[in-house]
Amino acid sequence: MRKIALVDDKVVYRNAIKTLLLKIGNVEVVFEAANANEFLDMLETHRPEVVFIDIEMPDMNGIEATKRAIAKYKNLIIIGLSMYDNTQYIDDLIKAGAKGYLLKLSDNIQIFKDIIANPSQKYFYSKEIERRKDGENYQKQTIMIVDDFENTRYVIEFSLNQADYNVLKAVDGQDAIRYFNGQKIDMLITDLHMPRMNGFELIEEVKKLPLYNSIPILMLTTEVDREKKNYARQLGITGWIQKPFVIDKFIATVKKALR
Repeated sequence: MRKIALVDDKVVYRNAIKTLLLKIGNVEVVFEAANANEFLDMLETHRPEVVFIDIEMPDMNGIEATKRAIAKYKNLIIIGLSMYDNTQYIDDLIKAGAKGYLLKLSDNIQIFKDIIANPSQKYFYSKEIERRKDGENYQKQTIMIVDDFENTRYVIEFSLNQADYNVLKAVDGQDAIRYFNGQKIDMLITDLHMPRMNGFELIEEVKKLPLYNSIPILMLTTEVDREKKNYARQLGITGWIQKPFVIDKFIATVKKALR
């Protein structure tokens, strides 16, 4: 059983990584930490074998925490995680003694399996290293997600990226509409109840735009009112997803709508 520690200031990412690890099996998450100082304090008593650590954290970043941890525990395996494709991070992590660098929102499931099976290898990846899966003409589909609740945006973004989609995010309809300016958007997933411009108003605006008026649209909401569901259908939505939702079913609905 491989002993794992997770270090990230956002609990949603810790939960997402933990879900991946539990799917892989043969792991025990011995502790989670919300910042670098908490991580360093907990190392002594919990002694994990592998640490997955966020790079961008307040007060002390993951690279500095890696330096300090490995200076004291030389056999510790540390894998840096980041939202950003930053080759400088790779250089700094190598100097700090880390064994890897992964982009949080890439499809890392096979890499995680490899790390658990053989953590002593090196696992440094960036978008410059990851090649297109289906040759030079491969282009990921882009999904616009609109929700005023931050945790929902992060969970959806993580799940869609794991399923190999690009993601654009907005906090409400008014924030979202600025993205519909000619760039590639293959699907809209929107909450209903949001400030400034709600989901219905956003859909009405998108339907006015020739470039986007036929893209699939999923409504993701806690709303159960039948009249609102009927109105959404009249607007031309592709599907209605009830919150809270099951990730696997959500992804299946997305894939079906994009066919």
